Amino acid sequence: MSALKSDGTVERIAGGMSAPEGIVVQADGRILVGEQGRNRVVAIDPQTHAVTQWHAFPNRTGRDGLDGIGPALPDRDASGNLLATGGNVIVPDSPNGVVWRVTADGMTATQIASGMVRPVGAAVDVTGRIFVADEGGALWVLDPARRRFATLPTPDDVLVGRDGHIFVNTLGDNAIHELDAQGHQVSVITGIQQPQGIGLDNADNLYYTEFNTGRIDRVIRTFFLDTPKVTRTAPGTYRICPVIRRAAGFTRPLGLYTGSNLTTSIPQVVQPGTDSSGAIEVQTREASITILVFDGGLLSQRQTVSLSP
Repeated sequence: MSALKSDGTVERIAGGMSAPEGIVVQADGRILVGEQGRNRVVAIDPQTHAVTQWHAFPNRTGRDGLDGIGPALPDRDASGNLLATGGNVIVPDSPNGVVWRVTADGMTATQIASGMVRPVGAAVDVTGRIFVADEGGALWVLDPARRRFATLPTPDDVLVGRDGHIFVNTLGDNAIHELDAQGHQVSVITGIQQPQGIGLDNADNLYYTEFNTGRIDRVIRTFFLDTPKVTRTAPGTYRICPVIRRAAGFTRPLGLYTGSNLTTSIPQVVQPGTDSSGAIEVQTREASITILVFDGGLLSQRQTVSLSP
């Protein structure tokens, strides 16, 4: 297992695992990895990189072990109330056709669904509904009882966006399906060469892998930050103007923020240009600064900006 660092370099984290599949990062920084070859989940210490068994699931079926794992359940509900299951991790037990909810320490596993063909991925929405992708041709929802949410050709994974829409990558038709919260199809991306992995960033832009071509692709659904325009106006003073690429039809106003600290001050905020949400003038001795562009709601993009001396 390796990590891609912010500077673009790759760091080896751990080895010796048998067919590692899904990954979940816990609140304390521990990294959980599903081992398909041993049908278990291991925990990797983020500092020492030591690998220990987190939880093992018996597999006497002769079929491949677990595939994807996660998500970790939120600590609070939509109203801010603490949840007893906060930090628990959902684990689809692929060969046994069941789904487990496992405590954050890996000690206790509770079966929450059964009767599936091969569950391989899971996601949770803000209401607490758990969606499970089943390679047998179904997207299930646990609410808490299991019911069929959609019929799709060989689902491989599932995600829930900040707007409540559900995304499912399907290997049977080489596509990604977008569904609304009631299960109606909103859109579909076709012609993908085996989309084995999908992800959403903090602005709900979609990323997916094409297994057969070795590519990672991005679909800008809202907005994305390109390389910013940086102008040095005086020694230690810079004007930073983010360059924002918007999806067609996304016209929501965006704000720009960067925090002041002991080494950075913000003398002024400049009015927006046609391709940005304004500019910030900063005075700093730092070699870089982090900016945040946001919509005032759930969508945001963070960017580290290098400053020339």
